[in-house]
Amino acid sequence: MRASGRDACGAAGTLLAVPGARLAVGGHLTDERGRPARIPQMAVNGGPELVRDGRPHVTPQADGMVRPGDPSFYYGWAAERNPRTIAGVDGHGRIMPATVDGRAVDSLGLSIAESAAVADSLGMENAVNLDGGGSTTMVVDDKMINHPSDAAGERPVGDAILVLP
Repeated sequence: MRASGRDACGAAGTLLAVPGARLAVGGHLTDERGRPARIPQMAVNGGPELVRDGRPHVTPQADGMVRPGDPSFYYGWAAERNPRTIAGVDGHGRIMPATVDGRAVDSLGLSIAESAAVADSLGMENAVNLDGGGSTTMVVDDKMINHPSDAAGERPVGDAILVLP
């Protein structure tokens, strides 16, 4: 098993893990200047932001979706309709996950701008796009309630958001 990491000087390194052996993993967050960053209570990998303070907020250039020299990236990832996974909170602080199927005759998916409009229409005060495409899957009470776009169906993924009572 291999894992990637960075040493104290920031150089990329490779760690070797022995199957069955205990592995200690640690880390820390830094800001863009390399200074220690305040650690949030929770963190989720995702983007771009869709709704901020109750208003749609899509900024393709600032969010890295516009890449000079690679116009197909913006089109294929942000402008084109794809399956999407959205997470947001409403004005009462309630977590609101949303999953949109796509790449099918009966469900085309959403662009990033359309995702922001949907999140806003659902009453999300703040929302972010999470993963999408074939990784878009929602399970409620141990039952998958959407239709993943991969031909083989549900795709194994390395992360999930769990909303528990």
